[in-house]
Amino acid sequence: MTRIPLDELDHKIINRLGQDARVSNREIGREFGLTEGTIRSRLKRLLDNKVIRVAAVTNANRLTNPFLAYLWIEADTAADIQLLTERLAELPEIGFVSTMLGRADVLAMTLVEDGNELTEFLHQTIDKIPGVRRVRYSLGQNFIKHDFRYCALID
Repeated sequence: MTRIPLDELDHKIINRLGQDARVSNREIGREFGLTEGTIRSRLKRLLDNKVIRVAAVTNANRLTNPFLAYLWIEADTAADIQLLTERLAELPEIGFVSTMLGRADVLAMTLVEDGNELTEFLHQTIDKIPGVRRVRYSLGQNFIKHDFRYCALID
């Protein structure tokens, strides 16, 4: 897919939706001095070209005892990394997957509510994926800032 150029209005619309994705096209148009139709057509263009996605995001601060688990995964071989990342990305529990340079081959992130849930997930799911040599993890316990606008747009 070809990347479309974004102008100042596109960035303004994206930033406004980042504040409140439920705001109406009419309200955005009013704020920007434009018609509802102009905003609607710009949004359609942004959505159709996968520049933005409208999605519900779990507010981690509302979970009972949230822990963001960073899973630092080492692969058996470099040839295993691609398949490993694909398998991880398919798991509904995983919210982020990236290949890495340095500490590990892959970083995956998942949100859990307690250590038992993480332990079970690691041993019953992650360890069974072919190509996983070792998993180290870090837990994020106290969320200082979590900007929901930076959710991955991956197809």
